[in-house]
Amino acid sequence: MQDFSHYALVIDVRTPQEYEEDHIPGAVRFSPAVVSQGPLVTGHADDRARALVAHDSGAEGELPPALAALVAPLKLDQAILVYCGRGGLDSLPVARALRWRGWSVDVLPGGWINYRRWVQAGLEVLPKMVSFRVIATSLGCEADRVLNALASVGHQVLNVEALMVRRRGSIACRSAQQPSQAWLESQLLQRLRAVDPRRPVWVGDVEAQVGELRLPGSMADALGSAPTAALEAPIEERVSIWLKEEPAWGAPPTALDTLASMEPAPDVRIVERWKDMLLGNLADLIASVLTGYFDRLNAARVAQRLARPNCLARLKVESLQSERMALAVRTWQP
Repeated sequence: MQDFSHYALVIDVRTPQEYEEDHIPGAVRFSPAVVSQGPLVTGHADDRARALVAHDSGAEGELPPALAALVAPLKLDQAILVYCGRGGLDSLPVARALRWRGWSVDVLPGGWINYRRWVQAGLEVLPKMVSFRVIATSLGCEADRVLNALASVGHQVLNVEALMVRRRGSIACRSAQQPSQAWLESQLLQRLRAVDPRRPVWVGDVEAQVGELRLPGSMADALGSAPTAALEAPIEERVSIWLKEEPAWGAPPTALDTLASMEPAPDVRIVERWKDMLLGNLADLIASVLTGYFDRLNAARVAQRLARPNCLARLKVESLQSERMALAVRTWQP
């Protein structure tokens, strides 16, 4: 597998749209894209910068200010990687210009197409090598608390929902823009490559399809069969955390309208009961939504996981506050 970690700088010489769709994690985009042969790339405004780099090896010209600023902090013995999506037409002129000035520069072998193949191949192999552990909760904010506590005491964690820009049970998150499937895969691979395969990696209970995004098949299989522990916390604590971390509860009537449109939809009678509770205590309403909808929605899935021979001991906590969560996971023996 390719390893980009030893590069001090990775330069993406593609269009802004291509970069936003997906890029090597940590790469910075140099605009405009440049070429030394053939027709100039269209859609880039800085013709002078393009011409400066396109000049043969850049020997007699100056670097474009944007490119010069990128390499200014680097020492000449620090390696640079450059890539584009046009078979080297854009990356090679940049590499030549930097090499002429003394930097050690590599061009991504096979270009962007080869990188994408590498990502997909890695996501087929690496999930099979990782020992995942799943923490089952009804709400993503609860899973976040557990994962943060586990990380604070030295466990390896991977917050897949955060990469997908979704939270289980979140009302406001439903309208958030998700990343592209390709960018999700790049981030997943980067994080999987960083874990120690000799130690477990904790994740939230993520479904194979979340919004518009899908887990890579090998990873979905690995998480689906991983040992699972369920979180057990007082309802008052769960309500308090959800009220604090769910922006939608700032406008309860709108939140209920959103809940009523979810899939699967809550029973009409339950929704009407929630609306009747709007004039009462907000905490009581939230508790009813949590226990009457989200807990029931996830009950069968969690029960199925916990019925397996490899299920783990429940994580029982009295508080979901960070310090007390960290103490609880220290004494927990999953």
